[in-house]
Amino acid sequence: MTGLIAIDESGDLGSAGTKYFTIAAIVMLRPRNLKKAADAIPKRDYEIKWNNSNPQTRRDIISEMSDLPFKIVYYTVNKNHPDNHKPIYGNELYERVLRQVISDAISVLPCKDFNLFLDSNNFITISRLRQMVEEESKNQGVNPKRVDKVQSEQNKCIQLVDFVAGAVKAQYEALDDTLKILNGKISFARRH
Repeated sequence: MTGLIAIDESGDLGSAGTKYFTIAAIVMLRPRNLKKAADAIPKRDYEIKWNNSNPQTRRDIISEMSDLPFKIVYYTVNKNHPDNHKPIYGNELYERVLRQVISDAISVLPCKDFNLFLDSNNFITISRLRQMVEEESKNQGVNPKRVDKVQSEQNKCIQLVDFVAGAVKAQYEALDDTLKILNGKISFARRH
């Protein structure tokens, strides 16, 4: 049996813009179990994401996810006022948060073998991503089968984790309560 970890971010990496930067992952045994939620994403001539959908669409998709078998891990950072009073930005912030999310996601895997997909971006190279996953996997005794960056419009799990990451950031940034629908799915919730 091969598990799946799907990861996406929400927010920006600079000192301006969003107050919080978040990376979230969904961890599951069978991606097909998310088909019902993926089918709830409206079909348009553009990709529907958290940031371009209305509050009702967001709640509908998150609600469809609430009964499905998966776990959530996330890490959110108040970029200019982190708990340690030492703000970091850019790729360094991305890598630190991503590494913790990968470690937490691996720790809640339902099996030893897994694939990991990250929403495609320019913040980390594929070789660096694979190195991080290999290091964390070795530390926790699991076996990554495939590690890749993928386009979200081609991967329903990445589209769904976009809604999770968006809900996490919105909870901290705008006191949006959509994430509460998924409270029972959250295995690790880190705020820094």
